[in-house]
Amino acid sequence: MDRRENTIVAGAFMALGLTNSGITNENDPVQAILIDKLENCREESLKIGALMGLSFTYAGSARADLLDVITPIILDSSNSTRLQAVAALTIGMIFVGTCDSDVSTSILQTLMDKEEDQLNDPFTRMFALGLGLLFLG
Repeated sequence: MDRRENTIVAGAFMALGLTNSGITNENDPVQAILIDKLENCREESLKIGALMGLSFTYAGSARADLLDVITPIILDSSNSTRLQAVAALTIGMIFVGTCDSDVSTSILQTLMDKEEDQLNDPFTRMFALGLGLLFLG
């Protein structure tokens, strides 16, 4: 994961999440690695790779500690719509079927704060997908 090509590194983050999907470990090394990368990387593509890796690993787990890490990304208006949308999809995958009010409120609040031209971005559909996953089932 120390390559120079961001797409390769982002893919490695996703692969790390996929290979550890459904595996429980009391030390939780995947969470430690991916959250560290999410907080310390400056490149958007690496953050998206880390978010997707987290969503693959913890899909359906409804872990509150991940909510505390990912929700600020959704609510931070200085982030791009693309990053916010992927974070909304990630949190939707992690909290799938829970109808969690905190998650739905953060996604809806972000959508309501967007300008009309920002809502035309194709990535805005991922907000709806993340919200839909919350109420699946």
